[in-house]
Amino acid sequence: MKTKNNVQKATTRLLVLGIILVVFNLSVHAQMSGKSSSVAFNLIAFAMVDNSVESNSSSVEADVYVANFEEEAEEALKLEDWMTDLASFDVYSQYFQFEQEEALEVEEWMIDETTFNHWSFQFAEENESPLELEDWMTSDVIWNR
Repeated sequence: MKTKNNVQKATTRLLVLGIILVVFNLSVHAQMSGKSSSVAFNLIAFAMVDNSVESNSSSVEADVYVANFEEEAEEALKLEDWMTDLASFDVYSQYFQFEQEEALEVEEWMIDETTFNHWSFQFAEENESPLELEDWMTSDVIWNR
């Protein structure tokens, strides 16, 4: 029974792989046929060109290609003032207001040594109560769940 299931799984995988390859192959052929149809369209366009004057066929094709391509030149870009103005592109600046803090100043109490004399502080001694063991800390019901 186990061997039968393994064979069925392997067969299913091979079928799925075959279907994927067929679909991929069809899509590649569809793309290639689109390219070949555009080449065929160009050939038909060449055939429809008026060939009343007898000439060399290669020069006619060259003339058709030259007629299809026109050389164009763009104007040089100019840098304008608004292009370098950061305020034009800072959209969020209107929502934030930056605050400038005042400079820190040294006050008299900060340099007075008596203020920070460690003998002037009164330390209270802390007395902690001893630890006590409670019943829940050793309970088997709580810790053996």
